[in-house]
Amino acid sequence: MSGQLKSGGLGRVMQVERRKIQALKGKNGASTAPLYRQISDALLEGISEGKFPVGSFLPGELDLIDRYAASRHTIREALRVLENMGLVKRQRGRGTLVISTNATPAFVQTVRSPSELFSYPDSSLFRLLAEERVTADKALASDLGCAAGEEWVQISGLRTLGSGGMPICWADVYVIPEYGSIAHRLAGSSRPVYEMIADTFSENIEKIIVRVTAGVLNAQKAKALGVDAGSPSLSVCRSYRGNGGRVFEVSISEHPASNFSYTFEFTRGWQTADHWSWSN
Repeated sequence: MSGQLKSGGLGRVMQVERRKIQALKGKNGASTAPLYRQISDALLEGISEGKFPVGSFLPGELDLIDRYAASRHTIREALRVLENMGLVKRQRGRGTLVISTNATPAFVQTVRSPSELFSYPDSSLFRLLAEERVTADKALASDLGCAAGEEWVQISGLRTLGSGGMPICWADVYVIPEYGSIAHRLAGSSRPVYEMIADTFSENIEKIIVRVTAGVLNAQKAKALGVDAGSPSLSVCRSYRGNGGRVFEVSISEHPASNFSYTFEFTRGWQTADHWSWSN
């Protein structure tokens, strides 16, 4: 099988995958996702569709570098994503062996910029479940960083892998009333809410505060996420401050602890292109 893949069949497969990479780009050639994620997504689709069957090796690094016009570092990052998903095993001196066509139920996100920290897989979609105006009580006001009695719009939904796919998290998104209409644009969207608010209402994002805590899932959320009530969860609370330091959105995402993780990677001397700073 590997001999067949190294012949003309491999060339045709990789041409298809390269066209898929181009399809992910906008009119000006810029992509919304890092190149390594575009490549890993294309290879993932090739594995799931049987183009790279179990027991075969993926194309070598040099071949991938040439075909995707990418650096060695980018290719290795793309392959590491697949390895983290349990789909391939990298063998020194031999290559990258396909060991499974089904990803293990875990999502590992390597973060190199704030925009990547708040993103989910490109195939993920938001399924809108409820929308209502709420008045913050003492407990909610603590989460939102506001005064008790303030009015917010609460948008609840599931983030899933594709339409009807496996749920990644339960999300409660709170936005100030004047931005409440954004709820009608979320259904079926893969974009982060804060990006949509920034584009729609010309809001400038000045500061993002993230709080990660451990918790347990109540019966409603556990049922929606397909786990047992009382299961441990990873809760990620993100607070977005805009013009004048005003908090305009707070999102609280609860992930079953068994199938989601964040990986933070920091390099000595690293700075992002947007000059964001990190502090504890």
